[in-house]
Amino acid sequence: MKLSKSWKTAILLTGLAFAPLVSAITPAEETDKKCIKPKFRDFSPAPKSEVAPETEISFHINRYADPLHIGASAKKIPMQVEITDKQTFYYVTAKLPAELRDGYARIHVEAKSTEGDCIGTDGWLLKISDKTGATADNEPKTKATGNIPAPASEDAE
Repeated sequence: MKLSKSWKTAILLTGLAFAPLVSAITPAEETDKKCIKPKFRDFSPAPKSEVAPETEISFHINRYADPLHIGASAKKIPMQVEITDKQTFYYVTAKLPAELRDGYARIHVEAKSTEGDCIGTDGWLLKISDKTGATADNEPKTKATGNIPAPASEDAE
């Protein structure tokens, strides 16, 4: 049985009309990946504590963070971070920059999510002081006498 030229054309056009429908993405496949931001915890030293310059800091970050995109900075000075994989979280350590002396510094931490294109950020405040607790204890302690009169001597009678 021979097909006429018009039947061949009709079959070809029908096939071309339904081709995009066959290769289309289903609605379930079209959904965007939900972004899950990384969460930071266990900041060390504790927030608002007093530390010496070049003190080591550390924090934990959950597994939603991309370990290649974890960063930390203090007063916009980037710090070199060391990341340890602890199977359920990442343990991150860094040293405060040597330039930071006598003042306050916000430690700013950020990480890119492995799911989606969002970035998780957090941070804490530290007081940086060159004075350590040991030097303050070694200084002689003086009493403030104010306007208290000196005791009268016994010879002055």
